[in-house]
Amino acid sequence: MEDYIYEFNSNFCTQSPSAEYSHNSIKFGANVLPIYLNINDQKNPDYNPKCAAMILDFGSTPQDVGEIYFKNYYTYIISILVMKISNTDPKKLKKWYIAIRQKKIMDNTHTEFQSQDYVCIQSSESEIDWSDLYKIKLILRQPSPNWSKFGIDDVKVVRKIQLENVSIPYVEN
Repeated sequence: MEDYIYEFNSNFCTQSPSAEYSHNSIKFGANVLPIYLNINDQKNPDYNPKCAAMILDFGSTPQDVGEIYFKNYYTYIISILVMKISNTDPKKLKKWYIAIRQKKIMDNTHTEFQSQDYVCIQSSESEIDWSDLYKIKLILRQPSPNWSKFGIDDVKVVRKIQLENVSIPYVEN
């Protein structure tokens, strides 16, 4: 079991490396947790689909997130949850919300195609607004028995850019 956890941890970054270089990047800490799925497959009883969660923690200051960039490493599907303060809770407690249920980042789980591509997920793809976030949970899945290791690397979180009201004059040709 120790080796299994190490395999997951070796494929993730623990802090946003580019945050210090870009004014639009957001610093974060990260924890990686393997998730064990108990699926009873009658045809292949030894099969265990793999799943892991990476939690990006922005600390006590909420952030307005515009995009998440990362390099894929054999992850087939990603789901995203975000933690923010509930508007309906009178105690204003932080809650997890589903932002993106399932996004395929490889066309085929069994082949190399797109297995090591860079991926950008924009806040506009989300079911809810990515303003005032305290944490982001990335749930990674790889159901194929072809790949013993999977994950994401080189994770960058980019701040949402607020555009000012700018009027652009219309010019006729």
